[in-house]
Amino acid sequence: MRKTLFIVAAATLLMATTISASNSARFEVTTTVTADCSITVTDLSFGQYDPLGQNGSRELNAAAGVSMVCTRAARANIVIDSGRSPIGSSRGLASGGQRVAYQIYRDAGRTQVWGTGAEGLQFVSAGVQSPKQFVVYARIPPGQEVPSGTYSDVVTATVDF
Repeated sequence: MRKTLFIVAAATLLMATTISASNSARFEVTTTVTADCSITVTDLSFGQYDPLGQNGSRELNAAAGVSMVCTRAARANIVIDSGRSPIGSSRGLASGGQRVAYQIYRDAGRTQVWGTGAEGLQFVSAGVQSPKQFVVYARIPPGQEVPSGTYSDVVTATVDF
């Protein structure tokens, strides 16, 4: 028994002395976080425009939603183009060769046109866990003399970052 205990103690001492030296090296770990944004927009529907009735003297308003998510601290500019059927500085809903003028705005008072360049909406992202919600405000001016029918347009919202 003493002999076995002596062998175990000697083996333990031998193992401890063989592991007593070590060497280490440092290495760097890196990544690059890519600036990125994603945009989602809901469709905008004005419903019915009645130039003979209430819209003969009163505009027709509508709204849609824009959801943005970007990497944290990304500076972004959301721009909306003029659509497929612009009428001068206004946008246009088309039915064949006929147009109903309308405009898209960044504010509820419908005074700041939402367009391209300086007319875009600028913001700084709080990160992917904090999507930013915006409202697209729109208006059809009253009293437009157009034939009945379904009018439509397609506009493109783009996020530049």
